[in-house]
Amino acid sequence: MRSWFFAPSAADVCPAQPPRGGPGPRGWRTLPLREITLAWCATRIVTGAAYALARYIAGQLAAGHDALHPAAVTPFQLTGLLGWDAGWYTGIAEHGYAGVGEQGLRFFPLLPLLVRAVTVVPGLGGHTGGTLLVLVNMIAFVFVAALAWLARSEGLDPAAISRVVWLASLAPPAFVLVMGYTEALWGLLAVGVFAGLRTRRWELAAVCGLLAGLCRPVGILLVAPAALEALRGFGTVMIMDRLRRVAAVLAPAAGFALFGLWAQIAYADALLPLRVQRQESLHGSSSNPAAVLWAATRGITHGEVGTGLHVPWLALFVVLLVVMARTLPASYTLWAALTMAAVLTGSNLDSSERYAYGTFPYLLVAAGLTRRDEVLRIVLVVCAAMLVVYASLAFLGLYVP
Repeated sequence: MRSWFFAPSAADVCPAQPPRGGPGPRGWRTLPLREITLAWCATRIVTGAAYALARYIAGQLAAGHDALHPAAVTPFQLTGLLGWDAGWYTGIAEHGYAGVGEQGLRFFPLLPLLVRAVTVVPGLGGHTGGTLLVLVNMIAFVFVAALAWLARSEGLDPAAISRVVWLASLAPPAFVLVMGYTEALWGLLAVGVFAGLRTRRWELAAVCGLLAGLCRPVGILLVAPAALEALRGFGTVMIMDRLRRVAAVLAPAAGFALFGLWAQIAYADALLPLRVQRQESLHGSSSNPAAVLWAATRGITHGEVGTGLHVPWLALFVVLLVVMARTLPASYTLWAALTMAAVLTGSNLDSSERYAYGTFPYLLVAAGLTRRDEVLRIVLVVCAAMLVVYASLAFLGLYVP
């Protein structure tokens, strides 16, 4: 494998054999848990500062509006950690899909099911929103730790692992790790899939893949990198190992199909969750990526600045994808490319930064490009500042996270 910051893993050197030398159970104790804890706290401090800023701005704007239009309702709506998608997940966990309407079907059921399972504990009933936030923030810690574990198993040195931890925690879209979003859970499951694939623990990949398919609609894209890894040495292994590999490949599609089966039973339409997601006000129908980008760029000159702001980020992710193709195993690049294609073929680019952030190989590439201390410091300061900006705009309802 060509790489200037990864050492070849055992899966690349001898794909038909289980890897040797990767971190086993004891490897968890050698992870930089203190640094992961500091980064976890930093994300919440910065997000809290963003909320305080948004609250102050909303108060000032509301006061000015009331002075000019005392009888009118203020157009500014401050939201919090349970705003946007988090509100939908809270509603689904508390009332089910029937209680939130057909629009709620675009949110896959794994996170609401976990929240509902936890709220069964005596004393937690009626605290769905708080339970969601506590659960997501706990999972966020495990996600970053698991990502550090995977980075180590791929051959990254301690300094690179440290960069992965901080970049994952302070990237501008990382404020959703504090909100009631699926990013933390999705990230953990995606890391689990690749950890299983790359270390030939096919059962781990299958379990995480099944849950990933129940977590988000793009979970089905994990079938492709799983197939690529499963084909390595497929003809040289025993029948039981072949079956385990096939299970790992099919698991994300099985999770996706389970939700579709439920939709068929409940609504007589297995594809209804996707139909809802493809509405123009949401992800939109399939479109020409070039036309989508051109329309977003023109939006800057037509007063749609929020849409135009997606373009520089998408350009950055395309550059990182090119670097990824030269430095990371092919399965990572394939998954990242499919995710980027899914983003760019939608007519609505809202949340595109968050979708790309949820594709963790971009964080691994960014860690490789920030090896110099001065570069890393600048990048982290810029990331933290932009995290405040984007989170504040989201809390003010001006940016779709």
